[in-house]
Amino acid sequence: MKTLVYGAGPIGRWLAYRLELTGQDVTLLARNQTYHALKERGLEIVDGLTGERLTAPVKLVDRLDPDDPYDLVVVPMQKASRLAACPILARNKHLKHILFMGNDVSGFHHYLDHLPADKVLLGFPGVGGGWEGIDLVIMDREKPGGHHGEVYIGELDGTIRARTLQIKRLFEAADVKVSLEKDIDGWLKYHFAFMAPTTGVIFMKGGDLRAVANDVAAIHQYCRACREAGNVLRQVGYRRRQPGIFNLYYWLPRWLEPNVFSKLFNARSAEVRFGLHAPAVGPELREMADEFAVLKTAVGMETPTLDALLHHVPQTRVAAHR
Repeated sequence: MKTLVYGAGPIGRWLAYRLELTGQDVTLLARNQTYHALKERGLEIVDGLTGERLTAPVKLVDRLDPDDPYDLVVVPMQKASRLAACPILARNKHLKHILFMGNDVSGFHHYLDHLPADKVLLGFPGVGGGWEGIDLVIMDREKPGGHHGEVYIGELDGTIRARTLQIKRLFEAADVKVSLEKDIDGWLKYHFAFMAPTTGVIFMKGGDLRAVANDVAAIHQYCRACREAGNVLRQVGYRRRQPGIFNLYYWLPRWLEPNVFSKLFNARSAEVRFGLHAPAVGPELREMADEFAVLKTAVGMETPTLDALLHHVPQTRVAAHR
């Protein structure tokens, strides 16, 4: 498939790197200084597991013209940027499939204000990372020898089509595991129920994940916040907690929570996936919290523990860890 990765943030660069490394026909869209830096140096990523510096050339463009043909456009950006891209994508009638990847609570209907439903898929990249100084550090696996990351993909109506399987094969050819989701809207909402408390407790401890890991009260507070958010989603009608590991917040005995989640926050993978990502997520998380508040109001539920953690999340982007 001729693929355009629309956006050269951390996930966009990682995805373009994986596709380019395995010989796929991929182009990366970047703008302004980012475009010129990538043009000069190529893609550079630091493997969060091994510390190895990975480099690759990549085809670059700085705009999408109305006549540019692509079989697939992947848009791995924060929600505001994804929505801003929709009118540009809509002007091009030669794009066959558009996969929007990222956090979302309010649902997919805002994409359909610009694009036909039969072009749109939703997804989420199961990798994480961010900037350490000028280095982009990405954690895409827990141990050597595993797949290089996992992506979650779903059609709006939950079906599996020929194009769904074609996109799955594209990512698998790049050694990226693919999970096809029958309810990608629900999956993304439950991801908020995990991600919002995680980010909140990290900011509560000043960005220090080890301080979280060593604070029993903070871990209990974090788990309560996850349960509160999950309870709202169940009441709204999203009965299936997903992915299945989210059930851990309900099934795990409370006295075991510090032992289990202390290991999570102490892990190198958490340091990269959560710690490096948190500085950039504030404004988007605040917006999603407002969208989640609409769901809470609809079912008449409160989330005091989650609200307390979200209070620590800054409303503006903070400086990256150096």
